Amino acid sequence: MGAVTLVLVGWLLAGTPEASPAEGQPGTFVAKSLSVRGTTYVYSVYLPPTYRADRTWPVILALHGAASRGTEGTLPRRQHLAAAVRQHPERYPAVLVLPQCPPGRDWSGDVADFALLALERTLEEYKGDPKRVYLAGESIGKQGAVRLAARTPERFAAVLAVSEHSGDRSVAERLKGTPLWVWHGEVDAEVPVRESRAFIELFKALGNSSVRYTELPGLGHDIFDTVYLDVAVSTWMFAQRRAP
Repeated sequence: MGAVTLVLVGWLLAGTPEASPAEGQPGTFVAKSLSVRGTTYVYSVYLPPTYRADRTWPVILALHGAASRGTEGTLPRRQHLAAAVRQHPERYPAVLVLPQCPPGRDWSGDVADFALLALERTLEEYKGDPKRVYLAGESIGKQGAVRLAARTPERFAAVLAVSEHSGDRSVAERLKGTPLWVWHGEVDAEVPVRESRAFIELFKALGNSSVRYTELPGLGHDIFDTVYLDVAVSTWMFAQRRAP
């Protein structure tokens, strides 16, 4: 588990009984839970229809938006990326990790630690390929994604960030060299497009050529289906790999 192992020391895997990898059926969600510093969090793992335990798999960590916060574990399964993965399994041949952010929280602090632990646990349980680990975030998950990637840039092969506040200069510096694709709607009334524009300018100032930016003219905050159903997005994502 590399450098992340040091972060996870002292955390307890706990919660309700869970399905083992052998029990998870391809094309279905597997309910999971774990405990971080005394608090239990829930998440789901989605296994693609072609899943087999005798080969390695790309893994996508997907951070949902505000509407999917809760503790029941199922709302993140309805986020736009999960829908795209199920609608087009041929484009997204990957295991999907869907942590749930509790009410009133965001993807920072212990919640970010939980998301990373859920990812590492999934890599071990479902034969994830450490060179093909991807991070995607929509709405509040976008901000969480760029900050989480900046925290452990050595973990992710690529980051997809859609419709939310981005990061500061320190985040941009940490992400230098990490393939990043930022999307924003031009007339987003929830998060002004200037947020993403300013973030991209930071990358330009740093001479970072690994970032892409797509601004959708005339569209608002809810551009998630437009992004995830674009075949260019999945093609770009799976073309990225970490160096051995």
